Parts: sequence; C-alpha cells; structure tokens
Amino acid sequence: MTFPRRRLAGSLLALALGLAACVSDATPTIQGNQQPARSGSASSSASATPTIPPETTAAPETPAPSLAGTLYWVVAGDTLASIARRYSTSVEQLQAWNASRYPSLASEPGTLIVGWQLVVAGVPGVTPLPTPTPRASSPTAASCHAGDRAPATPRAVYRSIPGGGAEVALTFDMGGRLDPALQIMSFLVANRVCATIFPTGAMGQTAMGRQVLAVIRAHPELFEIGNHTMYHCDLVHGGLGSPTTAPCAGGTPSAAFIRKELTDAAAILKAATGQDPTPYWRPPYGTYNQAVLDAAASVGYTKTLLWDIDTIDWKPIADGGPTAQQIANKVVGGALNGSVVLMHLGGYETLQALHLMVPGLRQRGFTLTSISDQLDG
Repeated sequence: MTFPRRRLAGSLLALALGLAACVSDATPTIQGNQQPARSGSASSSASATPTIPPETTAAPETPAPSLAGTLYWVVAGDTLASIARRYSTSVEQLQAWNASRYPSLASEPGTLIVGWQLVVAGVPGVTPLPTPTPRASSPTAASCHAGDRAPATPRAVYRSIPGGGAEVALTFDMGGRLDPALQIMSFLVANRVCATIFPTGAMGQTAMGRQVLAVIRAHPELFEIGNHTMYHCDLVHGGLGSPTTAPCAGGTPSAAFIRKELTDAAAILKAATGQDPTPYWRPPYGTYNQAVLDAAASVGYTKTLLWDIDTIDWKPIADGGPTAQQIANKVVGGALNGSVVLMHLGGYETLQALHLMVPGLRQRGFTLTSISDQLDG
C-alpha cells in the first residue's frame, strides 16, 4: 500500500513530537539545593556546576582615604597614652578623632596595630614633643647603678625625682604575697635592670623572703633596699597590716610605735642584705602625715619615697585588676623623666608585664635604674 507523501510527513512529525514530550517528562526538576548528577565529561555546561560562595572574613579596620588634621602612623611600642602625651592631647580625644576608622579604640584603648594611621591633632602640621634621649649607646645596656645613697639631708617626700633625666625607677614592695618574687628577681638580673626594693621585716623572715634578700645581697650593683616597716601597718589610722594584723591594732600609732616598726625591720634587712636601708623608706599604703614623717626622720628615714605611676598589680584580674598588657601600657605610655613606678614582688601579672615593659621603656630611651641613681642626677 502506498501513502501520500504529505500524509507520511505529517505522521513522522507527530511521532517525533511525541517522543520529545516523553523525554521532557522523564527529566527531574532541580529544586532548592539539589544539584544535578555530574558526568565525567569535560563538555559539561558551566550552569550545571554548583557555585560555592567564598568564605567571609571580617575586614581589617582601615582608615578612611581622606583624613583631616595631623596624622601619625603607629609603630611598635606605641600606646594611646604615649601618643597623646607627645602631641599634647588626651586619650579620650584620640579615641573621639579616630572612632569611625578604628571602633575598637573605644572599647579596647590598649589595642593598637602597627601601621594604623591616627588623627592626632585637629589641625595639620602639629609637631610632636621630643622623646627622651637614651644616656647609653645601646637601649639594652646596663647603664644603671644602685647603692650610692643620697645624704640624709634635706628631708623630702618624693613622688617622682626632679632632675632625674631620662630615667625611670622600677620599685617593688615586698609586704605580702610573694609567689612570683624569685622569678621577678631572676628576670631583673638577667636583663640588668636596677631596682629599689622595699621589704617589710616580717616578709623578710619568710622562706621566700630570705631568698629574695639573698639575691639582693648577691647583686648590690643592681639592687638597693628601702624600709617598708615591720608589719605593714597603716601608720596614720592604725589597723591593716601583713601578714598579721595584731601588731597594728589599738588605734592611731604613736611615734614610739612608728620608730619601732622601722628599727625592727631595719635590723632584719641589714643582716640579710648587708645594706642599711636609711634614709629610704616607703610608708605602707602610701599614708603619712607630719607626725609620721617626724617619727620616721627621728630614726634616720628622711627620704620618703612614694610613686607617680601605680600599676595596681596587687589586684587579680578576677577582682578587676589589670592584665599584663594593661600594666605595660600604663607604665610605658605614662613614664616621664624621673618617674617612680610602684610594683609588688607578689604582683599577679607583674612578671609577664615586665617582659613587655622593660623593652618598651628602653625603646623610648629611658634608663631603668634605682632611686639612688635618679637622686644622683
């Protein structure tokens, strides 16, 4: 039988369309995160390959391209306090000027990144104050000395040492906790750091206290002592004390009591170190009045040594005390010519802070030395 050509062509076209519809219905629909099966053929289309979004990371803080005022590039060892001092401004003002560029400065002022570009003055062209010039040719050289004590006269109370030059005195009280004391002393010896130590007589009689005093005796070129009384009583109000409060009870201490606190401690310290602590002493808690000064002077203690930088290292971090970085920032950033820094041989973060503080101060050009060296000019 024969078919007309037109009818045959129509039948073939219908058959082809039917087969195409069947193939289309058999192909699954990809929804959501479904991916089609990938063949090993190199000719697979790009649209069939899943797109993987890149990992997102927090972009580093970068300054805006256009900055007004005087600009400063942060270098190693900088702190907000040191930059503020050099440009005669305040930490708060630096935070305000740079808050939009570096938001972390508001919540963590101790965090600076080398290379940050800070606005340090509201007008362009402000020049920084000069930094101290090191007395030694090398910032790590031991250019300090200890033990050349100042004369007993005139009487004076010092918070810093006028005319001390580019020198900072690291001073350590020894009147309570002593756990890291030997490690601190070892660090000072290894790094040739002169220091003035203020032990109490009571702590000098403990096992660790005796070892500390032995280190002082072995290194008179580095360490000198001052008197911190026998029992660390509050000499103005009475009470307190360490390691026992019993000797401190009974109201306002008399002149005789103050003299005995000093002379009893001196006997212990002199026997252990070979040094006579006069005329240097530090009143416990920094409390004194004229009656206290007169009583101390009557037994030879005419140089009352306080401090201008308090590290508060006696307070643990859990109780709101500073971290090692915060201590170092405070000291390195706040030190001036003739500064006296208060620390404790039992300070919780003191040892770690010294690892940052000593190179930081030397990098700024300061000699780390004793009270005697500062007073000697």
